[in-house]
Amino acid sequence: MPMPSNSHIGQRLSYDGALCTVRYIGPVTGTSGTWLGVEWDDSGRGKHDGQHGDVRYFSCLSKNPNAASFVRPSRPADASQSFVAALHGKYNAEAVAERESQIQIVFFGTKPAEEVGFDKIRRQLARVEDLTIVILDGARVAVDAAPGDKGVKETSPLIAELDISRNLFEEFGQVVKICQELDSLRSLRLKCVLLCVYRVHDD
Repeated sequence: MPMPSNSHIGQRLSYDGALCTVRYIGPVTGTSGTWLGVEWDDSGRGKHDGQHGDVRYFSCLSKNPNAASFVRPSRPADASQSFVAALHGKYNAEAVAERESQIQIVFFGTKPAEEVGFDKIRRQLARVEDLTIVILDGARVAVDAAPGDKGVKETSPLIAELDISRNLFEEFGQVVKICQELDSLRSLRLKCVLLCVYRVHDD
């Protein structure tokens, strides 16, 4: 499983589906080695608020006294993905599974009266370019497109309603890049997205 190598302050990580932001990297008194001090999106998940013993190592955005934890950099993290990969991974698979569960083959005696071509159905359903409502809540999305992906507009140009809450964006600029590609976008939901760097890059 992926390890959070080259850790940095503000890094967004997911551990077993629980999202967090790195607030501290370094030693902790009374222990050996390096730790990551993280603030959980679920502010009741942790064990402290960035203070351990008499030492404050970092502060959290949340006022919850249990918003933070220390984790080892070697702890396996969930893999992040691009917006484009998340679209394909969710909607192609879900659509095929839903339609295949509804398929019925009619029999006369022991011979099928009609057989459905599964490959044809898969081709018909694997059309993310026709989606108008997209929900990628908690999909571990970190960027708009990865190397080798098609662009957002090429992949799904008709999206009008989009939910990308609870993901791994580190900069608001990544959200802007996605939205700029969607000419039909009318509604955007960003619940619980803890963006660590509030700046938009001009390319």
